[in-house]
Amino acid sequence: MLYGITKGKYRYQVESLKLKFKDLPQAFNGYKIIQISDIHAGSFESIDQVAKGVAMINDQNPDIVVFTSDLVNSNKNEIDPYIETFAKIKAKDGVYAILGNHDYYGISSRSSEQKQQTYWDDFFSKFKAMGFQLLNNEHAFIEKANERIALVGVENWGAGNWFPKRGDLDKALPNNNKDFKVLLSHDPAHWDKQAIDHPEHIHLTLSGHTHGFQFGINLLWFKWSPAQYRYPHWLGLYEKKEQFLYVNRGFGFLVFPGRVGMWPEITVLELEKA
Repeated sequence: MLYGITKGKYRYQVESLKLKFKDLPQAFNGYKIIQISDIHAGSFESIDQVAKGVAMINDQNPDIVVFTSDLVNSNKNEIDPYIETFAKIKAKDGVYAILGNHDYYGISSRSSEQKQQTYWDDFFSKFKAMGFQLLNNEHAFIEKANERIALVGVENWGAGNWFPKRGDLDKALPNNNKDFKVLLSHDPAHWDKQAIDHPEHIHLTLSGHTHGFQFGINLLWFKWSPAQYRYPHWLGLYEKKEQFLYVNRGFGFLVFPGRVGMWPEITVLELEKA
């Protein structure tokens, strides 16, 4: 526990895997997606340690970087000391982000609609300052050699009644069911409840949220955490109906000021034409 508090919370690890798809556009064979999630900037106390993780992201030479939300704990200003650090993330096709449940908590004390809008405008400007393009129930096309894939981002959609449910998958999806689709959705429960059985085939969903409970055992042959008793899909790769879900265990930490066994993660996903 002492190691987790003093060292483990910044012990960033790169998890690499290759995913094969029969209908991946040929131009995207070998395409490298870096996923990070759950920064929770309000918990950090070392810019240098965070910068170490950012350097590890850039070392992977990504085609694109996606952030599957929870930038802060409860207030937009928590990210301010780290904006310059995260702005150093570089990817050929840009950095994209969505909102998670913690990103909404800062508006709870703002009673009027005008004050809430002012809060959001300032918060969104911080994403822009870092070079993160927000996908709020919308999509963006990534194009290569006259072919494309659709990157789809939804706002938070939480299974629990206490989590905001602002995600609108129908609104976010492109009007073309032939596009290869990568969905960014913070809570993996969204995959179970909506994405899997959606009329549009969603090839890959990237989520976070669980943190692996920041405590557990994560070996190739054995994985355990209290997270598995709450979340059916809590860590790593899952497949169903020729659709993949990957659950990242998070870049930062929350409540418990450390990590034991469930070290912070930088995910490298390489797409391959089957």
